[in-house]
Amino acid sequence: MKHSPPPPVKKLLWLGDLHLDRINHDLREQFLKKLNQMEYDAVVITGDTSDGQQLADHLAQLAEACDRRHVHFCLGNHDFYSSNFNAVHGIIESVCKRHDNLHFLGNGEIIRLTDSTALVGHGGWADGRAGWGRNTLVKSRDHHSIGDFKNLSHHEHFDRMNQLGKESAGYFRRVMPYALSRFSNLIVCTHAPPFPEASQFNRKVCGWTHLPHFCNMAAGKAIAGITRNHPNRRVTVVCGHTHCSARVDILDNLRVYVGGAKRGCPAIQGILDVN
Repeated sequence: MKHSPPPPVKKLLWLGDLHLDRINHDLREQFLKKLNQMEYDAVVITGDTSDGQQLADHLAQLAEACDRRHVHFCLGNHDFYSSNFNAVHGIIESVCKRHDNLHFLGNGEIIRLTDSTALVGHGGWADGRAGWGRNTLVKSRDHHSIGDFKNLSHHEHFDRMNQLGKESAGYFRRVMPYALSRFSNLIVCTHAPPFPEASQFNRKVCGWTHLPHFCNMAAGKAIAGITRNHPNRRVTVVCGHTHCSARVDILDNLRVYVGGAKRGCPAIQGILDVN
């Protein structure tokens, strides 16, 4: 497993669902200026920064605005819009090489924030298992907006969602136990909420028709199982995707925060006091 050099982090700035591709130049510049002037030590981004055509530029702008402070990020489904998985991952590799403070989560890294707290992350995906599952009549824009999904039938699309969810679950099963053996507090960054209770709309759990597209059940099962096996450790999940803020305690030592970003209005989701 890879290890990042230990940054002196006390305040971790949380961003998510920025959708910088959907705002005008002036609003984007105002937001970047705010990032540059705020006080914090590092950043975590829980996906949906932009779309596949503009993601590299917008990540570069964020890295520059944060002015040498580390920016740790995972990808959301919208980051692949107007593109495909291979192309976006190639873009990510290239932009991270050009900006040494930009770090893509999902390669086995355990980011040491303090002596007692670490950060891990993986973008994950709504895996189509929650609610009515593949029997839902609700369709996702992903089907028409991401190259890998365009030619898939309904059932093939759900098979792919399920596979992506399993990949994130497998990742957490590999990384989290080792992280929790070394740190008493673990922050987990992902995109889609990993529990139905945290997948909300208008402050209520999403209806069963929408839940398949808003929850990553496979990741939730993995995270809860691992956390349950470490009762003396605390796990905090930060995620987004639903655009409805929520705070849910899944276990005594497992809490989930969901960002409540508004489309067209990039904002800070929170500052996590790592201490």
